[in-house]
Amino acid sequence: MHFTSLVALLPALALAQEQVPLADRVQGWFNKAKAYVPTAVPADPIVKMSEKVTEKQVTSLNLENWESVLAPAQEPEDWLIFVTGGNKTCFGRCGHATDAFQESVSLFAADSTSPNLGLLDCEENRILCSIWSAGAPSVYYFEKPAAQLEGHAPTPLHIVYMNATTVTPEELYQIHSEKNYEKVEAYDGAMHPLDSWLAQNKLNVPIGYALYGISVVPSWMFMIGISFFSRTFMGRRMGNVGTQPPRAAPAGSAN
Repeated sequence: MHFTSLVALLPALALAQEQVPLADRVQGWFNKAKAYVPTAVPADPIVKMSEKVTEKQVTSLNLENWESVLAPAQEPEDWLIFVTGGNKTCFGRCGHATDAFQESVSLFAADSTSPNLGLLDCEENRILCSIWSAGAPSVYYFEKPAAQLEGHAPTPLHIVYMNATTVTPEELYQIHSEKNYEKVEAYDGAMHPLDSWLAQNKLNVPIGYALYGISVVPSWMFMIGISFFSRTFMGRRMGNVGTQPPRAAPAGSAN
C-alpha cells in the first residue's frame, strides 16, 4: 500500500521540480560544487609572529670596542649589557644566569622596542671588568644620549644585580619591558665608565689595570708583605728607643 502511494506521488514530485526556476536550480548546483572544494586553512598567528622575529644581535664587549660601542650616536640608544663570569670571576656560579640571558634573547628579538644587547664576560675581559668595577652576574643598563656638538652629554647608568641561582629569562626581559631598571637609582659614583671624574680625565683605565694587578697577586704574598713591613717598622721603633741618650738628673739632686 505504501509503495503504491509512493509511486503515485512521483509524477507530482517531477512536476514540482519542473516548476522550480532555472536560476534557483543552478544556484543549488553551484552551492553543492562549493561544498566539495577544500577551504584554505587560516594561518596560525603564532607561526606568522615567529616568521617576523629576526635574530637579535648580542655584542661582546672588550677592551678594544667598549668605548666606541657606548659612545654617543646620532640618535639616543639604550644598551642592556649582561655581565657574567667564570670560575675565577664568579666562583663558578654564573652558569645558570648566563643560560637565562641566552634564552631571553628571543624575547628581546620579538620586541621592536627592545634595547641593544651586549655581553661582558669578566673571565675573558678581567681588565675591563676592573675598569668598570663590575660584579657578576649583573645587568648594566646604559641610556646612551645623542651626540652633541659641544660638551659632554651624561649617560645614565642603572646597575641591576641578579640572583645567580634563581634568575629567569622573563626577569631579564622585564628589566626592559616593565622598566625595572628605573627602580634602581642611577649610578654616579667614581667608577662610572663614562661620566665619572676618573673617566673624564682618562684615569679609569690606568686604575683598572692597577686593580687588576692587585687582584692577581696571591693572598699569601700580601701576608708576607704585611709581615715584613710590620717587622721593619717595629724594629726601627725599638732601635730608636735603645739609642736614646740617658735623661739628665733632676736639678738639686745629690751627686
